[in-house]
Amino acid sequence: MLFALLLAVSFAPLQREAAKYWKEITDKEIPAGAISFAIDSTVSKGGHDAYRIVSTNDGVRITGMNMRSVWYGLYDLFERRGGCRWFWDGDIVPKKNRIDLAELDVYEEAGFKYRAIRYFAHRGLTRFQAEHWGMDDWQREIDWCLKRRLNVFMLRIGQDDLFQRAFPEDVPYPDPAVPLLGAGKGYDNRSLFWSLEYRGRLRDAVQSYGRERGLMIPEDFGTMTHWYSRTPVEFLEKQKPSFLPQATRTYSEKSGLVWDVRDSKWVDAYWKLTKTAVDAYGGGSPELLHTIGLGERRCFTNRADNLDLKIKTLKTFIAKARADYPDAKILLAGWDFYFTWRPEEVRTLLSQLDPSHVVIWDYEGDATTDGSADMKGVNNNFTKWGVVGKFPYTYSMFLAYESAMDVRANYPLIEERFKLVRDDPMCEGFLFWPEASHTDTLALQYFTKNAWCRGHATIGDVLDEFCASRYGVQAHQMRSIWQKTIPISHLIGWGNNYGRSIVYCLDSIAKYRSYETPPCLTNAVSVLKALAEVSWNDAYVHRDVVDIARTIIDRVISDLCGRLMRTYGAWCENGGETEPIIVLTHAYDELGDIMADLLELHTDYSLWESLERLNAVERVRNPHFDAVLLDNAACDYCHSHQYELARYWYAPVMHELARNIRERVLRGCRECLDEQSKAAKRERERLMRLPLKNLRPKAVRTPENFRRVVLKAAEVLSGYN
Repeated sequence: MLFALLLAVSFAPLQREAAKYWKEITDKEIPAGAISFAIDSTVSKGGHDAYRIVSTNDGVRITGMNMRSVWYGLYDLFERRGGCRWFWDGDIVPKKNRIDLAELDVYEEAGFKYRAIRYFAHRGLTRFQAEHWGMDDWQREIDWCLKRRLNVFMLRIGQDDLFQRAFPEDVPYPDPAVPLLGAGKGYDNRSLFWSLEYRGRLRDAVQSYGRERGLMIPEDFGTMTHWYSRTPVEFLEKQKPSFLPQATRTYSEKSGLVWDVRDSKWVDAYWKLTKTAVDAYGGGSPELLHTIGLGERRCFTNRADNLDLKIKTLKTFIAKARADYPDAKILLAGWDFYFTWRPEEVRTLLSQLDPSHVVIWDYEGDATTDGSADMKGVNNNFTKWGVVGKFPYTYSMFLAYESAMDVRANYPLIEERFKLVRDDPMCEGFLFWPEASHTDTLALQYFTKNAWCRGHATIGDVLDEFCASRYGVQAHQMRSIWQKTIPISHLIGWGNNYGRSIVYCLDSIAKYRSYETPPCLTNAVSVLKALAEVSWNDAYVHRDVVDIARTIIDRVISDLCGRLMRTYGAWCENGGETEPIIVLTHAYDELGDIMADLLELHTDYSLWESLERLNAVERVRNPHFDAVLLDNAACDYCHSHQYELARYWYAPVMHELARNIRERVLRGCRECLDEQSKAAKRERERLMRLPLKNLRPKAVRTPENFRRVVLKAAEVLSGYN
């Protein structure tokens, strides 16, 4: 009797979800017993997270090998027979008179053991930054993870109240109404918007919600000090930790230095943070433990000494993890390997690890560059580490740094490298591990599809399904637009955007001497004109046409920057016609305003509106947090497609450059340009003195205004091509 009651309680959320969607589809209550659930590990035929959906005399029974796979089965049922489709920004749920449950005998299993997604620690715009999300947002996100059959999700949004829980005698809860002690600038300014007490409760609730549904949630272990998880000033003052040496200035403030783990005292202190996190947020018994190791650190200039310290540090903490949590799988992040190790050094480490409990958690599968300055010329990625066919590892899409908030998945590269690992039994997972969330809705569908089917769905397959399920009668029209957009979108890789190109990349004309416009940009005008013909018949279309338009205009401005510098530089050196330069400056002038006009047409891109959403979730206690948020977003690493930056920083800088070049050309002045970065710095300083409220969007968000903006962009682009 007690066992039956426990089962009924454990399946109650599933029953509520079944009733919710049944009602939404049919406008009727779900019949009693129509959908029943069971967990039975023997349902598997040898794959991962298997489930069956089988018709019974009076309904259907969903049997999963674990709790999460039962959830997969429920959402799969509503896809197959209810016609539902699942996206991060909402469900598409058709209306039907009835849901047919007859003649079902479905078996599904995952191709990859780990299908993982991460949420990171930057701030700025609510759509893209997980630290902004409240419990309702997280419940929708976790539900979407289950709908798309993921099984691992990880929060890396800072320490929350971990130090306060682990070292309460040393580290008090800070007052959220005042700047955080030791707060830096830019993304290092971690001054609070919500109290740490609230943040701690939220993290506990979020992870509990995920665990109850069977998701695996890695906890961090090891030397976790980083820019987003800094050591509190109070801990530094009272505990006075010694630090590892650093051969570079990376994270060189005391709050960002790694404690000297050559001394067991600081190993134990770090481990206390790990155990506290496991107990406070992780349910006490983790399935997965994750470490970045000595992420991005170079402790010694001598590579042999550096390697020795890194290997010893990893082995020390792996041993502690194995001792305290023997059933947890150890995930070693590939980030540090990619950035600071050489392939032979990674192979040296692997020779000392036990593959039965360690996975190389690589998330740079779509990398197009070498990791860092001292790695130039070193072909360093997972294919060189000796893992393929030999040691458990994962494949991945990193997709984007924080500054890359638009469409940019490099499908040709991703699919070419997928061929190397798709049939390798040692490749145990497919990860999506970006620095910003929800940047590319198509890429999310591609990732989740291939995480389940082990990389056997092409972008063409996914695009067909994506457009048919998301756009209804406009599916064919939108598919044509996406087909032309994708090659343009990945002209820029993990980082950079048009704002960064105008702020940082205009000082050296010489580097643009050989610049050539990518051939695929010839489709930019036709894409913009086609977008003008799309009907805003729902919020999904509204969001996606703005996403596509801002991506196209971003690449156009970046290209125009290169063309302008090449043409102007050639004139400075050799003379010749001035009219082509004048034409380019006018286009450059106009496109800055056009991009700001476009970003103003959707709430996703406004910092002010994101601040209002924070207040709607939980009151922001810091009366000056608007300035903190602007500083976070406008720093040199993070600034991107934020409306307020586009209107009040990038556009003025573009105006000044265009005017400066025109004046010089008309006067016949061939002297070098003043440093453009000085103008960019001056405009940023002016921006930072303005109240965020005064910068908020004012335009009416209508299809007519969108049509006007994209047609104007097409006209300008046609005028200089």
